Amino acid sequence: MKKVRFGIVGVNGMGGGHAHTITSAKSREFTLSAVADIVPAIARRVGEKHGVPWFPSAQEMYDSGLVDAVIIATPHYWHPPLTIRAARAGLHVLCEKPLAVTVGPARTMIAECRKRKVAFGAMLQQRTRGIMMKMHQMVSSGRIGEVFCVSMVCSSWYRSQAYYDSGQWRGTWDGEGGGVLLNQAPHSLDLFQWVGGLMPKSITAVVATRAHKIEVEDTAHAICDFGKGRFGTIYATTAEAPGAERLTVCGDKGTLVAEGGKLLLGKPEMPISRHLATCKEQWGGLKSEWQEVPWKTEPGGGHVNVIRAFARHVLRGAPMVATGAEAINELEISNAIYVSGFKTQRVSIPVDTGEIDRLIARLERERSTGRGGGLRRKATRDLAKLLR
Repeated sequence: MKKVRFGIVGVNGMGGGHAHTITSAKSREFTLSAVADIVPAIARRVGEKHGVPWFPSAQEMYDSGLVDAVIIATPHYWHPPLTIRAARAGLHVLCEKPLAVTVGPARTMIAECRKRKVAFGAMLQQRTRGIMMKMHQMVSSGRIGEVFCVSMVCSSWYRSQAYYDSGQWRGTWDGEGGGVLLNQAPHSLDLFQWVGGLMPKSITAVVATRAHKIEVEDTAHAICDFGKGRFGTIYATTAEAPGAERLTVCGDKGTLVAEGGKLLLGKPEMPISRHLATCKEQWGGLKSEWQEVPWKTEPGGGHVNVIRAFARHVLRGAPMVATGAEAINELEISNAIYVSGFKTQRVSIPVDTGEIDRLIARLERERSTGRGGGLRRKATRDLAKLLR
């Protein structure tokens, strides 16, 4: 294979953007070869726009022999069955976030791709932001020592009511499967654990629909327990403006804060652990100073960098931006927040698959208006047939 031929499933939203990204890149390593959408008119419009064959179903495109890999950009509930069908057709899969609505199907996706020996990646393009790459490098290299606290504020995801009214599946339990935690915040939840280098062992959370007329949550706040006295917090909402995006990682040798396009390093004159043990003054402070850390903007933009890295992985085994096995971490966090928030209990990670699936089904029964078109039930039935 000299060039990866991509097909895109679902081109009415982000998928249409990915089609434009691929064709605009004019890459020697990847190309757009086909598109598919269950609405034939949409598939045809996008296919003709980019000069590639179009199909009214994913399976027809999978069977065409025209593609080596697929980008799945459909509503969330359809990610698992479409990924599994692609893997069984021998196609590599790059899936939009989140991998699935709940962790059970996501684990099945990972296992199926591994079994079929196809690449499985996730569209977590915020990992390619220069400031986040620099922060990740500094934490993982030990620059701030052992990490004991990670805090994420992601309230910059403001959405109007018109946004939720723009699509029948938006803001519904049966169509979208969740609110800010499932649609907007997955990028932030991924950065929380990828940059901080820690996964929670348990979560205690509250969730609410504070401002919007929707079935699902628009606000969530969680306390994460990493074990050994290490904690973190996550605050996410689509009902706050101007909002903020702030990621703080505190370690024994320093503190990193990313906010407003700046990365700051707070550096104490000695590690906290040493000062605590050796300081002879009862009220002795630990002198520290702040400095701005320079970082470089990565060329090309987020989505194309994910696609390029995925293509290079398929061609030469180069690292992806985010594998499916890595991408499930943010879903574990959001699922744990849902269970904890709606059942008012502390929840351990990994999340119990039966518990989260029962919760989503109950929330649909109790709160669904039917606007979502029953996507959860349809996709669940399709997935069950595949796994028989």
